[in-house]
Amino acid sequence: MHKTFSAILAAVLSVAAPAWAGDYEAVFGYVQRMLAQSLKNDETGLNTTRQQLENVPRPSHQNGKEARALNQQGLDALKRNDYPAAATAFQQAQQRNPADVEIAGNLGYTNLKLNQLKRAEHQLVYTVSLSPARSSSWYNLGQVYGAMSELDKATGAFANAYRFSQNRAKTEDFIRQALPAPEHNEVTRTALRRTLQLFGLQP
Repeated sequence: MHKTFSAILAAVLSVAAPAWAGDYEAVFGYVQRMLAQSLKNDETGLNTTRQQLENVPRPSHQNGKEARALNQQGLDALKRNDYPAAATAFQQAQQRNPADVEIAGNLGYTNLKLNQLKRAEHQLVYTVSLSPARSSSWYNLGQVYGAMSELDKATGAFANAYRFSQNRAKTEDFIRQALPAPEHNEVTRTALRRTLQLFGLQP
């Protein structure tokens, strides 16, 4: 694994992860810039920052079969709403293959379900850095910022989820269906409505 992502992954997996290595700070900075640019509909700036993030060296794929088996264990645990078991399985899977964006995203989502919001943020920033145009990662990051009552960041993340979606009509429907979801607080709902408005859609 490239040393850059070794440092990032170490920060993400750390139980007490407020202190970030310089490499992680750079990645985090790119993601935060993309949130702000998304909120302003600054397509030019957003594309530039996305390219910078995509140029960050990524880890190589390894132990894929073993990691995928653990990922499946995590998914099975999610179906049972056993979030602690899911988190353990996804973390073990990620340690075996830190380049797998689906595993990374699953762990971030599970941290969100466990209400470990700072860990979820770290994990989903890492997930976005693996694939900056992955719509579902931005959406989950928006959920985290909504839960943290960070309205602008949540809106920027949801807007990127829509912007990078390969099926915007389906994503629009998904956002509308998410609006009344009981797990979302008012900040999250407001961010979802603002996202629709950013793209000229009726909330």
